[in-house]
Amino acid sequence: MNLIGKNIKTSRERCNMSQKELAHKIRVGSAKIEKYETGESIPDTLTILKICTVLDIPVSTIMNSGLHSTQIPEHIPYEMYNPQELNESECYRFLNHDV
Repeated sequence: MNLIGKNIKTSRERCNMSQKELAHKIRVGSAKIEKYETGESIPDTLTILKICTVLDIPVSTIMNSGLHSTQIPEHIPYEMYNPQELNESECYRFLNHDV
């Protein structure tokens, strides 16, 4: 299991959500969520944003080694947390804090 996968699983479980429920909400197959959580696959940038939106957590929770952050960082505008309105280049800027 990789760090991102572990953080996805921990965050999903904290929300009392099954892999199947998360998969449905981000519109992927439930096998994809299992692959992310076991480290067999790594989600792309847009998928990470969707997961974070559904679980109501900041991207740093998935990307960092600690799961203690639950607040949206002040330097990132709230609208950047809505992946439906972001294109791919905006997602990369968001994840690299070039906002």
